[in-house]
Amino acid sequence: MPTYPSRTQVVIVGAGPTGLTVANLLAAYGVNFVVLDREPGPMNLPRAIVLDDEGARTLQVFGLDKSYVAHTMKAVGSKYLDDAGNCIAETGAGPETYGFAKRQYIYQPELERALRERLEEQAPGCLFFASDVTLVSEVSDEPVVNVTDESGRQHQIKTEWVLACDGGRSPIRESLRIGMSGNTYTQDWIVLDMIEDPDPSRFSKFYCSSIRPTVSVPAPNGGRRYEFMLLPGEKREDVLADSFLADLLKPFRDYDSSKVLRKTVYTFHARMADRFRSGRILLLGDSAHLTPPFAGQGMNAGLRDAHNVAWKIAAAVKGGADAAILDSYELERRKPAWDMILVAVTMGNFVMPADAEQLRFRELLLAALGPYPNVRDYLIQMKFKPRPRYAEGLFLDLDIPCFEASLVGEMIPQPRVPSGGGAVLLDERLGPGFALITQSPAARAAAIGVGHEMLGLPMAHVHLDNGDPFADTANWMRIDPSARPLLTHRDQVMLVRPDRYCAASFDPAELVSGLSRYRSLFSRVNLASSSAIERAVAFSASP
Repeated sequence: MPTYPSRTQVVIVGAGPTGLTVANLLAAYGVNFVVLDREPGPMNLPRAIVLDDEGARTLQVFGLDKSYVAHTMKAVGSKYLDDAGNCIAETGAGPETYGFAKRQYIYQPELERALRERLEEQAPGCLFFASDVTLVSEVSDEPVVNVTDESGRQHQIKTEWVLACDGGRSPIRESLRIGMSGNTYTQDWIVLDMIEDPDPSRFSKFYCSSIRPTVSVPAPNGGRRYEFMLLPGEKREDVLADSFLADLLKPFRDYDSSKVLRKTVYTFHARMADRFRSGRILLLGDSAHLTPPFAGQGMNAGLRDAHNVAWKIAAAVKGGADAAILDSYELERRKPAWDMILVAVTMGNFVMPADAEQLRFRELLLAALGPYPNVRDYLIQMKFKPRPRYAEGLFLDLDIPCFEASLVGEMIPQPRVPSGGGAVLLDERLGPGFALITQSPAARAAAIGVGHEMLGLPMAHVHLDNGDPFADTANWMRIDPSARPLLTHRDQVMLVRPDRYCAASFDPAELVSGLSRYRSLFSRVNLASSSAIERAVAFSASP
């Protein structure tokens, strides 16, 4: 019989990738919590299949980059094929700006197992399966979570925060009467996960057919995922029959029911919760937003939520920050999450035309862009995907950047940098908390005079001695060209948040006062008068 605590700092509801990731982050930050999941055990279903570079960087905070990510299968790109099998467009792997491949193919049960094992190492006994959360109520800013265990016994857990990571049909979201705005696709899709697939390529393949759009995605361990759009008149109960699936797979492989890991019919959504916060309850992952699968961003959006929320929770429960800082979660994450949904929708509409008219439009557009390869590549390679950057939130002077190429508000790159006679990824030196990055002697001298703690979290001091970047001598920037954007702030001190976004940059002489000004963003008085937080509270319910 599980022994539930009567009180803890955070209750996480849902033990999927988002819930397990935010739990591991909180453990790394030294916050107490429990994870509750209504299922009797791990679901063991291969749902998400892509881990992106930002997601991998989040897992790096608690060491999963070495034990798990290092063994994933890197994607090499995508191919878009017409009805005749001609490749009409192709994308490559792209640069590893944030320290990892832009896409890694994963088997979700293996990822969840790695997350659970790491969680057990960091915070033993905090994960409870067969725990049905029946009610979440708030009394005087103190949430109370009612749980029913596997034997039917009732328990109550008092907490400071509840993180609802309980999926697209979130019972917590529904109990709070928070609606979901957006659209649901009229076409359903068959999703078929196979093992021992004869196609060894690491390309995702989009068959842009006006008859039946199809997707083929590599999977680890010699597997592959196939997705087929249902046509008008086809019924769910018929399309999963072995004979029907065998016909669908004929162009790709022989059908063998013993090689099927999963077969299901999905309805794709492009929807977002009308608000992400209700008092001390926050919605994360699919409970907050639902993304079509075309860009592989569903799970990864949840990992971004987890990283954005976890350090702010730590600042509130350990560093004395006011609870109002969590309004910045929606302020920062809402628009980027919706932008990624729109990228997935645009990608689906363009590369998967559902009728002859849309197909003809795409052909004409590609032909017209032939003389303009840069514009064509911008469209085909989805280079309009937003950079990880926030326009508002817990940053200083976003509206008055000191340089046109300022990184304030943006996720900083993660190059390989010198360390102990070798080279490591930058985050290895940043640590899990805040960090000050310096590149000049004056900036380094200024940083030495400040402490190694910020809002209850550690603050690392990292000096990158780049020398003269224009001299013909070796320097740290030459180890990895992705470091170049950091040179924008070569004469300043950069303050980096735990989620790897640049919070502020200071001239060395203004570092102490600048850090004090940043800390003040987290106090009740300054939050009450902050126009940014006021905008967060008044944010429109529509996506």
